[in-house]
Amino acid sequence: MLWEKHVRRAEAVLGSSRLPGAEEIISLIKQVNPTSLQLSEADRETGYRLKDSLQNLLLENYGQNFRLIPHPYSDDILLIRHRYNSTIDACHTHIRVLSVKALDAIDEPAPIQAQATTKPPPKKKQKQVKSGTPAREALALAQRLLVEYDYSGAEETLSAIRVRERNELTPLIKAVRILVEEMGAYESAAATILAQPDDVQADRQVRELLALTCYGRDMIPEARALFENLRPDTLGKSALFACADISFRDGNLSAALSLLKLAEAKEGILPAETELRNKIEQSMRAEAEPLLLQARPALAAGDLDQAEALIRQALARYPHYPEGRGLLREIEATRTEEEIKALWLEYERSASPQERLKRLVELQELDRNGASRVRALIEKEKSALKLQSVEQRLCELRALAAAEDWPACFDILMWLSREGGTGILEEALAVSPLFSVLRGNRRLMKVPDEEAREIWLSFVAVKAQLLAGKPEGCLDRLEKLKAYFNGYSCFADEYDLLLELNWESVRDAARGLLTQIMYAGSLAEARNFAGRSRRVTSKLPADEAARARKSIDMALSCHTYINTEVDNLEDYRRALLIGNAARAAALRGCIGNEEKLADIDREIADYFAIEVEPITVIASTDADMDLATKPRFPLPLIGESLLHTLFREDDETILVVNVAKRTAARYRSPHFKDLGFLDSIPDRDLFLFGNKVSPNHMWRAKLSETGACFVAEVLMNENFNYEENAWFRGVLMSSSKDNDYYACIVEGENIRVVRQSLDVVSTAVRTFHAKGEVSCVARGSYHPDTMFLGTDTGTFLLNSNLDIPPGQSRTARTIPMETFAVDCEKLQVYIREETVKVLNSKLKIIKQYPDSIAGGLICQSGVQGVCTETHVALLCLSDGKGTFYNLNTNKFSQTISLERIIWTETPTRWHAYDYDKDASTLILWDITHRLDALLEWRIICTADEDDETQVAKLRQFEDPAFFSLPPRTPAQGDAEDEPLREEHDVADP
Repeated sequence: MLWEKHVRRAEAVLGSSRLPGAEEIISLIKQVNPTSLQLSEADRETGYRLKDSLQNLLLENYGQNFRLIPHPYSDDILLIRHRYNSTIDACHTHIRVLSVKALDAIDEPAPIQAQATTKPPPKKKQKQVKSGTPAREALALAQRLLVEYDYSGAEETLSAIRVRERNELTPLIKAVRILVEEMGAYESAAATILAQPDDVQADRQVRELLALTCYGRDMIPEARALFENLRPDTLGKSALFACADISFRDGNLSAALSLLKLAEAKEGILPAETELRNKIEQSMRAEAEPLLLQARPALAAGDLDQAEALIRQALARYPHYPEGRGLLREIEATRTEEEIKALWLEYERSASPQERLKRLVELQELDRNGASRVRALIEKEKSALKLQSVEQRLCELRALAAAEDWPACFDILMWLSREGGTGILEEALAVSPLFSVLRGNRRLMKVPDEEAREIWLSFVAVKAQLLAGKPEGCLDRLEKLKAYFNGYSCFADEYDLLLELNWESVRDAARGLLTQIMYAGSLAEARNFAGRSRRVTSKLPADEAARARKSIDMALSCHTYINTEVDNLEDYRRALLIGNAARAAALRGCIGNEEKLADIDREIADYFAIEVEPITVIASTDADMDLATKPRFPLPLIGESLLHTLFREDDETILVVNVAKRTAARYRSPHFKDLGFLDSIPDRDLFLFGNKVSPNHMWRAKLSETGACFVAEVLMNENFNYEENAWFRGVLMSSSKDNDYYACIVEGENIRVVRQSLDVVSTAVRTFHAKGEVSCVARGSYHPDTMFLGTDTGTFLLNSNLDIPPGQSRTARTIPMETFAVDCEKLQVYIREETVKVLNSKLKIIKQYPDSIAGGLICQSGVQGVCTETHVALLCLSDGKGTFYNLNTNKFSQTISLERIIWTETPTRWHAYDYDKDASTLILWDITHRLDALLEWRIICTADEDDETQVAKLRQFEDPAFFSLPPRTPAQGDAEDEPLREEHDVADP
């Protein structure tokens, strides 16, 4: 419940040594106030107790800024209102709950509440005065007459002033002030005001002067009525004094004193101010004194509650009553002394250090005389409590180690390393041999606790796996942990044994490969075995690996011979097919048969040929397409790059739209059949495709409106080495070298990422190894290349050499991350972790979308792209539907036809399109900043719902009718029933 949260916060503020600001205290007072809430009796009592304590805290520390305003029906109830800003208050309180310190902090008695200004009547057209002296001239003439002591002439001149224009209002006010304040001619002043037009009489200053004239003529009811419609903070000194005197006559003493103080603060002197102040204070004292006289016998009899109640009633009538405040301080001192005695008695009776420490903390606030003794006892009890806690943690550690709850063990060890002494820590580390690697491990202690915990738990898991007799993969894991635990016998014994066993298996494999090199049927086959053998022997000790490389070279030399021209021609043809232009150029120089070369060139050119047909693109700003329906010729999406969107028109035709340039073209080749999109280098118009029916085929093509052709055909089994039943999880092109490719190969539980250089004999240039199941392979950037690899055991961002760059988060390597999208332009990764968060190139969080609750439930396959400019993602639903999702607001749009939208890789913009195949025309309509106007938005699930409820609400989108955009009727101007318009700007390719 929200109220209970406010209660806990209020208790924390009251129990803290930090003094909060006045605004924070006022906010808490209003939040815990139970007056208008449906609460139990116990909760209401708690709410009022906290409200009273917070109000005392506010007044004791900021009382000079507040006033106490009595309630109209009870003088014991007061409103705490800000002295300078009447819109700020701290709720009502009762005089009996205010402490003496709180009352002392308020320097002034309670002021009256400023009344709202009444709205003046509508202005009427001024009456035109046909004759008479202008106001400014009349005022100047009257002032000269006053200098000459011609009072009757001055009074007559001033009384004759009539305002004809609005700019004459100021001279009129000055004239009336002269009549009232300098001449005392109240009758003439009133007659002058009443003779003015209605809109002049409605002016605030004029009404103030009229009220003063009524007061000067002792017309108190009329003056009161006029003053009630004026705000006190806008009145002048004389008017404030008049209001104070009227309030005194009405018996409203606190309001009278407050108004008098406002008058005294104004410049000038009024001789009657002192006399009025004395009258007000005498009347207040007279009201309060009987109550104080009743309180004294109750105090003498020891009835502190009765005495306090009477004293507070007296102070409500006269808050500055010195005797009353003195008696109240005396009562509080008596109660404090009794409380101190009771707390010391409870301290002596307490059996546990926690109870004793609690009593001492309370005494520290009250017993100022015994402060040094209390501090010493607090230190003593804290030491006893710490020792007790350490012993308790040691017992817990032994029990957890016996139960093999290693994560909890690590947490206790970290606590003991900080809180316990050296002897205690040594005793804890002796509980289990697995703890020995933590003794004095400074390198491990330099990393954050959470990361250190994961590193140590990895070591424990390896030990458990070895104990179970399953050494597979343990050496690789220990290699990663070597930097932290090398030198500890518990680690070194296992590591050395596994290393020796691994070397033996490597030697056996190397001997087998060496034999295969010797008996290989061709040089290419021998080179293949030699490459594999070099990779295997690299795991041996350095001197042994060097000897193995010499043996490989000797075995390979048995197959070396000079290629014939026929061999060179075949190698040239293969180099052209795999797209290695540098190798083809080098081989061409070794071949003298130009006719054969020309035949091969023609053969490859015909084989790689692609027909190009431009498409007219119309960039429209007001197409106003129906997003609920499909285009007239829907295009199945193949893939997208940062600049392009690729569609399939038929089995042998691909349509590529360059969204950035607003150009498009149709590309035809029989090789396009069954091809799926793999990767692109958008700034060079290069695209990589894989055959979905025959995964062994991969095609690289240049698709540009000015020219297009395939540039490489790659047979995977001839150019990559992999185990049986392996599969390629992703393949990317190198943006720096045309014949280099990055491939993620899954071989059972092993993940191998290679940078493969395609040549007459292809080789793996670099390799990265990981374990687990691949969840995501994506390009991180171009120029230079980076690859994002997500697995169920860790997350990695690899550079072009397949290394982990320095500074990358160690925690990310051990934690699987759910990918939402990848921004190749900024090298940022969007992940799902309860909400959507953004990681930089070091895989560290740099931005969060705290309200994206639904975004944390959406898998990457459902995210088509993210517009980083508007923070809106496009999601794919069933039955060809889609919806937009705002990461900032957690709102979904109405569902639309996904086939109506064109997008690129993240970051993207959103375009609706229509396509006329017969006319070869494509209309593009940029709707990036129009989504709010085109679609309705709603929050589907919220943070206060449990996971099952959130998922159930999102599954409503499985119903095609749920929150869908209805198709337009023909009367609404359906774009599908209209011809393509030619009046827009046309970008011909």
